[in-house]
Amino acid sequence: MNPVYSSSVDLPVSPDEAFALVTEPDRLRRWSSVCATVDLRAGGSYHGQVTPSHAAGGTIREVDPGRRVVLGWGWLGDDALPPDASTVTVTIEPTDGGSRVTLTHEGLPTQEQIDGHAEGWAHYLERLERLAVKGDAGHDEWAW
Repeated sequence: MNPVYSSSVDLPVSPDEAFALVTEPDRLRRWSSVCATVDLRAGGSYHGQVTPSHAAGGTIREVDPGRRVVLGWGWLGDDALPPDASTVTVTIEPTDGGSRVTLTHEGLPTQEQIDGHAEGWAHYLERLERLAVKGDAGHDEWAW
């Protein structure tokens, strides 16, 4: 069994802008992390301090600028889901009104992990949509 979580949001921005929102550290900080570093190339690494006590990281597996990025995903210091233990794929497609961003998370080992990540991804995708629509995602109650 290979459990999969997938969700999409439509953004009123170009595919290139949507790609920047999901890959550039200064833009990631506006909706999904307290701080982030990204070496945006296949084989590069990334790190995102999602909350003060939770840091995600891993290896960037594929980059197709403006279209797709594939990440090895996990939590630093977490033996249950260490970095690169699962796979997150972000796909960006043009739409009539801008872009559709689809996030797929594969390889989560337990139903508890699936449920927890589904809650987290729903929270952050909503913040991404709010940022793209309003220009500001607002205060993230999870960040502090």
